[in-house]
Amino acid sequence: MSVSDHVWTRYLPGLVAATGGAALIGFAPRRHKIAFAVLATLLGLTCMEAEYWLAHGFPQDEVPFFIATAFMTSTALFLGKRGGFALGMMGLAFFAYVNTRYGAPYLLDYILPVFYAVLVALSRREMDWSGSTMLRPGWPEASWIVIVHAITLWRTTELGKWGWILGRPW
Repeated sequence: MSVSDHVWTRYLPGLVAATGGAALIGFAPRRHKIAFAVLATLLGLTCMEAEYWLAHGFPQDEVPFFIATAFMTSTALFLGKRGGFALGMMGLAFFAYVNTRYGAPYLLDYILPVFYAVLVALSRREMDWSGSTMLRPGWPEASWIVIVHAITLWRTTELGKWGWILGRPW
């Protein structure tokens, strides 16, 4: 029995990302919320690579993608609120495309988009890009997450890709 055969081991990277990212964002000083939200996305990306490693072994073909996303994340960290907004939008668009096209067989496919949505909401609030009612920071992002996650759940079911999350062999 390999380490990835134990169901709970499969969830560890997602749980680390979820609790660590929530702690980073939740306990960050108000003036540094965006920077800590960017770091939460970087933690999530790192944990996503660990989740792939558990599923398939070391993800050698994912290394260039990870390096590119880590570079973009680091750049967003130095660009502040505008960089955070851009990174959040790119993350939301990326996960919306990938998860609805290919399904989302990993736990972090559902966690990371939430971090990007929080990043967009925090950046919008900081830049004062808001309106009344539905356009208040957090509302459009939450609506986006609910809609895309619903489509992702449907698509993952349609493609029959629940094996990894449910503990079956990959």
